[in-house]
Amino acid sequence: MEVHKYPVKEGDTLESIAAELGLGSKELKKYHNTNSRPHEWITEDNNLSKWINILYIPDSIDNLKNHKNSLKTLDLVQKEIELNTYSITQKIDLKVSGSSLIDSETYMSWNYKKKRKNDTFIGELEQVFHQVKYVKSIYRALTEYLQKFNKPLEHIVVELSDTGEVSGINNQEEIKDRWTELKRELVSTLGNTLEEKNMLESGDQDFSNTLPLIKNNILYALFFTDLYKKHEINDRFDGGEKRIYPSQIFNNENSHIITKKKVERENKIIKIKLYSENDPLKNSHLQTIYNDKLRAFLQEDCNYMMTWSVEYNFDIETGEMLLCNSKIKEQTGNNYCHTTEYNIELKRD
Repeated sequence: MEVHKYPVKEGDTLESIAAELGLGSKELKKYHNTNSRPHEWITEDNNLSKWINILYIPDSIDNLKNHKNSLKTLDLVQKEIELNTYSITQKIDLKVSGSSLIDSETYMSWNYKKKRKNDTFIGELEQVFHQVKYVKSIYRALTEYLQKFNKPLEHIVVELSDTGEVSGINNQEEIKDRWTELKRELVSTLGNTLEEKNMLESGDQDFSNTLPLIKNNILYALFFTDLYKKHEINDRFDGGEKRIYPSQIFNNENSHIITKKKVERENKIIKIKLYSENDPLKNSHLQTIYNDKLRAFLQEDCNYMMTWSVEYNFDIETGEMLLCNSKIKEQTGNNYCHTTEYNIELKRD
């Protein structure tokens, strides 16, 4: 068997050599002591005696360093999923002048399959149940009514890009037919107010061309994430990718955000953490809207802030998303704050 050696230089320690080669100190010490003579052994205090000129190592220096460098990056690969069940918790809180106007908690369960088709993946999502566990009593009737609008999306078949985000809807006609059936039911119970007409018109648009709805919905964006790509393993947040977030305070408006990423690995689990903040140089349009529509009511100057923290856990071997925790806090100042939290978790039998 070929013997590999590391020449010990002045100032070297067991820990520094192990770090350079990508080995654990205990691992390196055990290998050296097993393959050396007693007078060359590393002592219990891990000191290298002055007569130790070489350390015995399990592979060549180049191979060990190359392996160490390969561990700095990880390619998260998208793979087929036979059938997974995810439990989802959604919490929404809207505080105005210190009082909680909307405080709700919703539970959902989704079945999910993913198959490869030629050069793409097809994801099939089926809603098993959708239950509002808690909402303020004054909003319960409205919430139960709006819950009906989930029916067209109880079954979705999407085409996924290489990185995992939705690029197309493959059962658009089915979704549209479900909406037509639901609309027929709703029309018989609705009045003739402008708000009701707008709701139906929005349904016509969303369920005839559902791709924008899926892309702009926070929950679907979290679930169909674009993280199937190469990641650099690091111990701090870095980068500064510019993105757009659909504001939950300003209807039909986007907030420009800057996102940083931190990636860690624990055995076969990759943990991807994202942290976003609003870009103060790109959101002046929100302050203009605030001054026109909310300033007089809230009686304070606009100090727009938005933070979004997300943590994903993926199984490296199977490519499955195991967990996603997300918290978004968007506020115009002390008197208006909207918070949304999601927990998505893979359920095992």
